[in-house]
Amino acid sequence: MTYACSTGLLASARLAQAADRIPNEDAIARSDTAGWILLAAVACIFVIFLLEREGFRRLVLRLEDPRPMGLFRIVFGLCALANVNGLWEHFHFLFTDEGLFLTDVAREVYAHEQFLGFGHGLDGDPLGFLDFEGFLQWLKGPNYSLLLIWSSPLAFWIHWAAFQVAMVLLIFGLGTRWVKWIAWFLFHSIILRNTVFWEGTENVYRTFFFYLALSRCGAAYSLDNVLRCRRLRRAGRLSEPGGEGDGAGAPPSERNPQGLEPVYAPIPFWPRMFVVLQVATIYLYTGVVKNGSVWARGDAFYYALNLDHFWRLPPQLLSSYLGTNLFRINTHVTHWWEVFFHLVVFGLVVRWAMREVLPPPSKLAFWGVRAAWIALGLLSLGLVLYLLPVHYAPPSPRYPSTEVLAAIIAGGWLAAMALIGYVQHRLRVRPFRMRLRGRTFVLDADWALRWFFGRRLWLALGIVFHSHLILLMNIGWFSPGLLSGYVCFLNGTEIAFLGRRIGRRLGRILPGPIARWIPADVRAGRPPIPTADWTLPAYRTDGAVLPGWTVWSAFALALAGVFARVFFELSYYWTLAAILALLVAGALRAKRSGAPDLEIVPPPPRRDPWPELPDRTRTLGRPLAYGPVGRTLIGFLFVYHVTAVAAWLLPDKDSFSTFRTKVHEPFRFWLTRTQTTQGWKMFAPNPPRANLFLQTLVTDADGEVWDLARDVYAEGYKPIPWIWYSREGKMNRRIAGSEGGHGKWYQRWYARYVCRKWELDHGGRRPKRVELVKITYPIPTPEYVREHGPYDPREELRRKGTFTKIFSVECDKEVDGQLPNLIRERHGLPPAEGVRRWDVLRGRKDAWERRKSYRKQIRQAKRSSRAPEAHDAE
Repeated sequence: MTYACSTGLLASARLAQAADRIPNEDAIARSDTAGWILLAAVACIFVIFLLEREGFRRLVLRLEDPRPMGLFRIVFGLCALANVNGLWEHFHFLFTDEGLFLTDVAREVYAHEQFLGFGHGLDGDPLGFLDFEGFLQWLKGPNYSLLLIWSSPLAFWIHWAAFQVAMVLLIFGLGTRWVKWIAWFLFHSIILRNTVFWEGTENVYRTFFFYLALSRCGAAYSLDNVLRCRRLRRAGRLSEPGGEGDGAGAPPSERNPQGLEPVYAPIPFWPRMFVVLQVATIYLYTGVVKNGSVWARGDAFYYALNLDHFWRLPPQLLSSYLGTNLFRINTHVTHWWEVFFHLVVFGLVVRWAMREVLPPPSKLAFWGVRAAWIALGLLSLGLVLYLLPVHYAPPSPRYPSTEVLAAIIAGGWLAAMALIGYVQHRLRVRPFRMRLRGRTFVLDADWALRWFFGRRLWLALGIVFHSHLILLMNIGWFSPGLLSGYVCFLNGTEIAFLGRRIGRRLGRILPGPIARWIPADVRAGRPPIPTADWTLPAYRTDGAVLPGWTVWSAFALALAGVFARVFFELSYYWTLAAILALLVAGALRAKRSGAPDLEIVPPPPRRDPWPELPDRTRTLGRPLAYGPVGRTLIGFLFVYHVTAVAAWLLPDKDSFSTFRTKVHEPFRFWLTRTQTTQGWKMFAPNPPRANLFLQTLVTDADGEVWDLARDVYAEGYKPIPWIWYSREGKMNRRIAGSEGGHGKWYQRWYARYVCRKWELDHGGRRPKRVELVKITYPIPTPEYVREHGPYDPREELRRKGTFTKIFSVECDKEVDGQLPNLIRERHGLPPAEGVRRWDVLRGRKDAWERRKSYRKQIRQAKRSSRAPEAHDAE
């Protein structure tokens, strides 16, 4: 659903380019109407979903082979562990009270509301929660980092060691049921202590980690499953390869009255679908927002490769030959591959539906789906045309006027809709036929889905793209982490065959002592252990389905809730609660209806025809996970989360400004507590076209100026080749104000840290001054490099570099610019006078008591139906 909506509005998002920070008043004036058009488009998507809900039930709520999630657990776990440990040189700077933020400052900066009932130990305030209500305030979230409570170096290393243990156990799959959640919590407890180093990388790991924790990822390739199989083997209840059931399980018999369990117990499919959708979301969003002129010209790859913070080897010579040809091809292919990557999800779902043979829809549903698709296309076109005049102005007479461009867009859009309708009908009903060298090739829907919507195209391009990034650019663990999600695009049988083939070849290549670690059956080339036998009686096959009136009433409630929120300011959480209650009531009624169980008739192997098409009104292709109520709750959660992510990723444009924040409200609590808030603007709308560095100058107590030389401008700072990735460049760019905004804010806290760090490293002697200097030089254009040959970055910096002082502090006078006596004592330094602390941290107990008193008055006023006197709650 996320992708249908986003794709339909692709042109609209591309038109809304981020030009400058001046509000577009004309766009804001059209925002309300744009919101209603968007709501109508979303309603069409939900109509399609509800009319096709039986397919959703059989796809998302089914059981599946556990091997994809088992392999994903291992690959992702290794990447997540490496990503955190890759910060090793910045551990003290980021995560301890001797770093950028003192512990109490970090609480105030990153979790102010949570720690309102927590004293910092200043001016008579106690250190810790002021009372039980203060603890409850902290429990509200969303930042549960333990390092906000205690972050001395010792505390961090204890935390780090616990994280290492949890991740190793997760990777090996021991105690996975609990370890996955412990590892998830400890991961966020580390990275939420300080976000100055965050990149898109962190969003990848945050979202993937949650989906992994939701899954039963320990059911395959794990010590948990090894121990399970041993227990079953001792009890005589394991189906062994080569024995009864061949490892897939066996039904009860005289010999085995309880039946035999499969080697790989099935698990619910829906968490893996979350990963698949998340990968597509990342590519779609980052592709759509890359709407700047550099991407349009095809120069984005050139500029990204020539950023001094990112290249592994000097790219200037390569750029002089390929910058205006192959690099431009790479840029355009990458851009449009990202924009249309979500088509692979469409292909997977449609091919599954074709193999599954879903129950035939009613005539009303058949035409209703088509009408909803047409309405979605027309509404998306209407949104584009409505917003076009406020986002487009001809830059010169050579360009078409707004009216002409609108006519071109409308004509092309309608023609594309008609063409899509014709082609899909022709592929389904009357496939194209082509003769080549005496052979007739049938170009039907399955062929089109395999070649144009298939994994062989989109995943292969993704592997090539990320391989280039890993080889040529040093961007850390972003690409490996995202590639780990590709595992979830494969099913268990494919992973097993691929693993067997690789293992057999390695068994032939590796020396004998090492090859013996590969199982003998793998080296011998025996077939893999099959997927569980879906016809076993232990699996759910109940025919209970939600009544139609239930789902359509829930849909009507959802729309009514929007109007109630807009016109009566009723919180949408009440609507969500009513929808959930209605669905659960429908599920309970379906459970009591006594619907007969369905027969399991799995589809034949791929490309094999059905010997006889089953009556899918009485059969299932796979058993379902959970009972009727469980399926209802998980289905609600799935739809809610997908909708939440789609709403969260609405473009941050003036044309959506009057409703975007309100749309976030029903989902904010869920996304912030599960740590699945996200944004994907890598190199968007344009990559930087200048290199930027941060110079830190310290004037010591004797008046001598020292350059800390912690960026690429410094001679010898960057080793070649640059193997290990450092976040220092990212943090320097953020502090200098070029990424994410808030530059001045970061500069002040960073300068304070440098004052304290210098004092700590120099026996307690405070420096006089810290100055921050932004250094930039423009990257030569690809045309210039083509004509004049490769440039020398050092020479470019010397000739064209600009040095701008952006911040300066006097360490003796600056708040939190002096080393606190607690840290001085820790390092054996004598106490110091004149330690200035942030005033916001003081008087926390009194402020908390005033807040509680005010809230008490509010409650009393509500009970007595009269408003309290207005006064400052703090």
